[in-house]
Amino acid sequence: MKRIILLTLLFIISCGEEINIEATIDARAQKIAEYNISMLKTPTPQPIPTAQPTATPQPTATKTAFQEERVKDIAKTYANEVYEVSKERDRFIVEEFIPEIVPQLAPIPTPQPTATPQPTATPQPIDSITPSGDIAFDIYRKNKNRVVMIEVGNSTGTGWAIEDGWIITNEHVVGTNKYVVVLIPDPNKSSGVSSIQGEVFGIDRKRDLAAVKVDHGIDPFKKKSVDVDDIGKEVFTIGYSAGNAGVPSSHSGIITYVKIAATTLNFEKGSSYYNGDKLGTNVSIIVFDAAADPGDSGGPIIDNEGNAIGIVYGFLESTSGKRTTGQQMGTNYASIDEVWDDLKNGENTTFR
Repeated sequence: MKRIILLTLLFIISCGEEINIEATIDARAQKIAEYNISMLKTPTPQPIPTAQPTATPQPTATKTAFQEERVKDIAKTYANEVYEVSKERDRFIVEEFIPEIVPQLAPIPTPQPTATPQPTATPQPIDSITPSGDIAFDIYRKNKNRVVMIEVGNSTGTGWAIEDGWIITNEHVVGTNKYVVVLIPDPNKSSGVSSIQGEVFGIDRKRDLAAVKVDHGIDPFKKKSVDVDDIGKEVFTIGYSAGNAGVPSSHSGIITYVKIAATTLNFEKGSSYYNGDKLGTNVSIIVFDAAADPGDSGGPIIDNEGNAIGIVYGFLESTSGKRTTGQQMGTNYASIDEVWDDLKNGENTTFR
């Protein structure tokens, strides 16, 4: 009985649909592959590099070929010299002959920058004053705007209008500097001064002089030389020893001596100077007793008629460092006049 049932089952099983083993394996493999693919992580998208701008093409310089044949034609028309000159490519001479074709024959030189013009100081009127009976006051009021402060770094000195466009000061005030700052009294400015750059031209160490070119717009001093016959006459100094730009200080005294010496650099007893004496390589020096302090160097020595008779340069000290009374000194205008034109030309007259 059992055998009959078993055979029956086998028959039923064998009568079912055939199983495609290969198809089943392929389907399973596909499902496994799809599953595995689905489990893979999607890679993070990488940023696309930003496109770099393409450099703007630069224009290529146009080269103009040397037009020899054209030059020959022009030479026949204008002058035989043009051909030979232009063949050598001397554009300046070619330009003189035939300016209309210069741009075709040679490049135009690059213009050089022009120096920035310095402002011209506003001309200041000299006070028209009624004599007050106080000569020192009158001299100061009339001449204070003719006297300027000179700044060189952290140092200051004095200068004065010797003529239109020129200031005179001491060589030891400007030193080796080519340019200095000139502070000109200007009542129209809130600061009381106009600041202008001045250019140092000639210098003279022996006479302690320097010429500074600047458009100051100031009415210059009248000038006059003095000699021993002027001893005892009243003199005045105006300078910036107080250090206040636009407000110079003033001192008064008398001429105590006028002498001839070899130099201002050392003290010498010297000999008496008379107007008309030949100085040669010597210097005429005014000795006076009006006070002169540091900062007054380069200021004018003024007589009672308002003439600038000299320029302050120093005072005498003893070997112990004490100032000697009545021994302030200045270069006489007689010595200034001998070298002034050369100083304006930028010369060093020290050894003259």
